[in-house]
Amino acid sequence: MKKILTSTILSALAMQSFAGQFNIKDRIESQKLMLESYDSLYGQREYSHPPSFFDALKDLKGLKEKSAVKFMKKADEILPNKIAMPVTYWAKVNPNEKNLAEVIHYYMAYKLFILRDYIDNPLTSEKDKAQAAKLLEKITRDGITSNSISNYFSTLKIHSLKIATSKDVIEELSNNEIINIDFNEYFKDINTYSLSALGFVPSNKTEIVSENDRSLERIDWLNQRVIFAGGKLDFDSDYIKMPTGEDPTGNIIFQEDPIYIKIRDMIDSAEHSVFIDIFLFGGTLGATLSEYLLDQTKEKLKKNPNFKVVLLHDYATNYNMLDEMMPIFEYIKKRIETEDELKNNVSLLQANIQRHPPGIPFGITKLIPKTKEAIQYFESGSTYFESKIDHSKVIVVDGNTENAQAYFGSKNWTDHSGGYYYDDAIYVTGAAAGLVQASYYRDLEAALTEDPKELLGFYYKEQGFDNRAYLAKKDQILKDMSITKDKYEVKGDSVIRLAEADVDGTIKNVRNILIDMISKAEKNIFMEQLFLYDSYVIDALIKAKRQNPLLDIKLVIDHNGNFGMNGLPNTLFVKRLVDAGIEVRARKTYGITANFPDGTTKEYHQENHRKITSVDGITVLGGSSNINPDTLQGSFREFGAQIFDKGEVLSFEKRFKRDWNDSEKMEIFDIENFEANIQGVAFGKRSSAIINAVGSMVYKSKDGIEKRHK
Repeated sequence: MKKILTSTILSALAMQSFAGQFNIKDRIESQKLMLESYDSLYGQREYSHPPSFFDALKDLKGLKEKSAVKFMKKADEILPNKIAMPVTYWAKVNPNEKNLAEVIHYYMAYKLFILRDYIDNPLTSEKDKAQAAKLLEKITRDGITSNSISNYFSTLKIHSLKIATSKDVIEELSNNEIINIDFNEYFKDINTYSLSALGFVPSNKTEIVSENDRSLERIDWLNQRVIFAGGKLDFDSDYIKMPTGEDPTGNIIFQEDPIYIKIRDMIDSAEHSVFIDIFLFGGTLGATLSEYLLDQTKEKLKKNPNFKVVLLHDYATNYNMLDEMMPIFEYIKKRIETEDELKNNVSLLQANIQRHPPGIPFGITKLIPKTKEAIQYFESGSTYFESKIDHSKVIVVDGNTENAQAYFGSKNWTDHSGGYYYDDAIYVTGAAAGLVQASYYRDLEAALTEDPKELLGFYYKEQGFDNRAYLAKKDQILKDMSITKDKYEVKGDSVIRLAEADVDGTIKNVRNILIDMISKAEKNIFMEQLFLYDSYVIDALIKAKRQNPLLDIKLVIDHNGNFGMNGLPNTLFVKRLVDAGIEVRARKTYGITANFPDGTTKEYHQENHRKITSVDGITVLGGSSNINPDTLQGSFREFGAQIFDKGEVLSFEKRFKRDWNDSEKMEIFDIENFEANIQGVAFGKRSSAIINAVGSMVYKSKDGIEKRHK
């Protein structure tokens, strides 16, 4: 009892240290330093990709090569390899004191991030947290805490410049306390790495929302009310009306589904701003939500004339749902243009996806011309030709206030991708919600680009869906959406670490966070994923099972019925998983044929669209990120979070285990009898096994072939 009481008191004191004082600005500045240093660290293969780096050393020849190799060997004794390479490059291969100082500056800050993570990690003991806080204060000698590290950046910059401009860089590196401190000498369980420049964000409330109607009746209800194929968008119909407390009738989705009800409630509570970045948005669901959002905006403007709404959407990829989505965006655009109250306060922007690394492998993208004619041609397709996508499903309300709320996850907002899929979403109030909006500031900057080449790459320019109309008020939009608030009050005891792939693939930490979770699992790993064919994650799961045969690993993946290939690409690594003793199942999903008003038909299929993982009843990782290479290498804009909220995690695991043991809901993923179907061509079991073997080998080797740094 005494132990429990002591622990409770220590936890309360730890929370109290953040009360009214959590410094979001410090985290934003930490990430800014990382972004500013990125080019010097990883901008070229010659110093970020080991084989390319050693080729660059060989190219020096003679004495220069010997000097550089000698320098590298000494640097490697002091610095991790990923830092030693750019340090050697800027010191010896292509001397540049500014870039060298930038790399060193970042590495010293990174060491502080490692210590900060240990202090803020909810799994660190209270005793070790206190000792780590003392060590941080000691090595900075400036009263620095885990929530004020950015205050020490200017001092680090002075140190880094001194090292970079010295005659003997190695000697200066060897004598620098922060560079050489070994945290493992103080704490046995501290990580030697940091997975986010934003760190662990305490003081939030979180909720995992997983339930919605997935019945065939729901699919049929939506199919009977399509706004395409002979159907129409009729805002006078009873099913395009938002149910409210005063009048609960209207669109059935907003009567029954907690995920969409939560979105409506967030809009209701908004007082200052609404930011939305949504991938798929259409049908009766999109019509109901867009009408309600705009009508509510007009009401809110009566109380707050500065109320702002910004919607961001990727028009370049529609996954064959163009007819379902474009009427909604045409409706929003028309209302903004014709209603004075909305004209100055609502922005409908096209996401700029062009800065992402291409998802098309092996440099094929270089063969595709970026001309006006090419863009017009590709507009008729259903996905962007380089496989670059803004895949976000995010809403933030009042992000720059004490009442900041954010909602993100796997759920799209259209009838036939969202209306009856299996999905999860994470609802957050607190400082982390402010950081969600801060994360999208660079997306808005990119959307409002004035670069002629990028302007050429936007879709549907002739229809006015590029962002030229908003360039005149670019500064105001950015100002309205920027996070200027420094501190957020404590809202709860949930700790969050953001997991995302940002606007240009610079930040892409989902894979690393997931593998970190897998490698530390002691009891169980429960995953429910639309896709699971990233070779790094597969290898991590197999390694975890081999090292701990009693580890309970349960994987639920989709049959990929909507792809029409009888399970591909999810089948690629399943045999390896099963052979390692890992259980793999799939949800029983069903389809139904829609008979459209114009006489055409189409089959719509349920999808297990979830992207969520839990470990040991301690933590959950959820969001929009699929577990496949395109997503995890940064080709898609993604957003999610790792949350530490025991109540929510245990509730998720309870639901997971209940469904896992329900034979009405689950079935074995029968890889031994898998028969592929590619473009209508059926393959036997043996040929299908070869397809999986070759495909998995290609995915495992492609990063090496493409010379990607991971």
